[in-house]
Amino acid sequence: MSLKPHGSRGGGLTPVGNVLDQVLAGLKLEERFKSAGATELWGDVVGPDVARRTYPAGVRGGELLVEVQGAVWMGHLAVLRQGILDDLNGRLPADARLSSIRLVPMRRRKEEAI
Repeated sequence: MSLKPHGSRGGGLTPVGNVLDQVLAGLKLEERFKSAGATELWGDVVGPDVARRTYPAGVRGGELLVEVQGAVWMGHLAVLRQGILDDLNGRLPADARLSSIRLVPMRRRKEEAI
């Protein structure tokens, strides 16, 4: 059975499975899932006091985005950032290591706005 469409001049149809494999490989989902493990490790690495005042929002391009409550905690974490990064990277697989941590002001939660 031929996959070439009737009247086709060149290449045949590509099986959907091959196309999906290429698309999924391009999305680098496996790499992203591994890096996202940093958000799960955050509380263990920083401890309960810092974890209550921060929220690891996600990882993009090897950078962990962390929302921080208040300027005092932002300054405190800025000083500790490299040590936290080193600790996180020590717990992550080699192919999921982070390049940096970006600290941003915490967004208001819907519950707080009410």
